[in-house]
Amino acid sequence: MAYASFHNGEKERPVNNVVNEPGFNQAKALGKVYGYMGIGLLITAVVCVLVSWLFSSHINEVLALGDKGAVTGWVIALISTWAVSALGVIILSIVIPVQASFGKGNLWITYILFAIFMGALLSAVLMAPGVDFYIVGEALGVTTLMFAGMAIIGWTSKKDLSIWMFIAFALLMGILLFSILGFITLMLHGWSWNQYFWFDIGIQAAVIAVLLIVTMVDTWRIKKILMASGQCENMYLYGAFVMYSDFISILIRVIYILSKFKRN
Repeated sequence: MAYASFHNGEKERPVNNVVNEPGFNQAKALGKVYGYMGIGLLITAVVCVLVSWLFSSHINEVLALGDKGAVTGWVIALISTWAVSALGVIILSIVIPVQASFGKGNLWITYILFAIFMGALLSAVLMAPGVDFYIVGEALGVTTLMFAGMAIIGWTSKKDLSIWMFIAFALLMGILLFSILGFITLMLHGWSWNQYFWFDIGIQAAVIAVLLIVTMVDTWRIKKILMASGQCENMYLYGAFVMYSDFISILIRVIYILSKFKRN
C-alpha cells in the first residue's frame, strides 16, 4: 500500500494539460488531502477498536465458561474476518488508483470501504500480545511527528524529488537482502536473544526510514497531480489514500518496535 506510488508514475500526466493552474490554492489543496486522510484514519480507528473489542470480549467470555466449541467458532470467525479484510485491502488498493486515473465514479465509497477493511485488519495489531492503548497512543504521536515533517518537506520542495523514490526502492531491496542474510546466519550459527532483538529493531527502523522517504516523495507527487488535474474531487481522495497508506505503514512498524521494547 505504501508503495502504491511506485507504479503510478504513468498516472501523473496532466488531465487538462495545465501544469500549474492560476487558481490553484496550495493551502486549500493541502487541507482537503489531509482532511480526507483524517476521515479515513478516524473510520479505521473506530472499526479497529470495535472489532477488537467484539472478538476479545466474546472469546474471553467463552474461555471463562470453558466452552471449547464456542471458542473455536469465535477464533474461526476472527481469522475469517482478517482474511476477508486483507483481501478487501489488496483489491481496493488496486481499484482506487485505477478509478482515480480513469475518473470513473466517485472515490468516496471505495475509499471508505478501504478504511473499514483496514480497520478490521488492524484489529490484529490491537489484539496482539504486549500491545495496549498506551503503546498505540505513543506510536500515533511518534508517527504523526515523523510523517508531518517529511510531508512538509515534500509539499514545500521546489526540486524534483522523483529520484528519491528510486533511492528508497534500492534501500528497500538492500534491507531485504540484509535481513535474509541475517536470518541465514541465525540459522547456521545461532544468535543470542539480545543479538536477534537489536537486529530486528534495526531492520524495522531502516524500513521506517525508507517509508519516510516514500512519504516525502508521495507528498510531492500528489501536489504535482493536483496542480495538473484541475483539482477534481477524486484526485483529492486519491492523494488522501496514498498519504493514509504511508501513515498506516509507518504506524504499524512503530507500534511493533515500541511493543517489542516493552516485552523485552
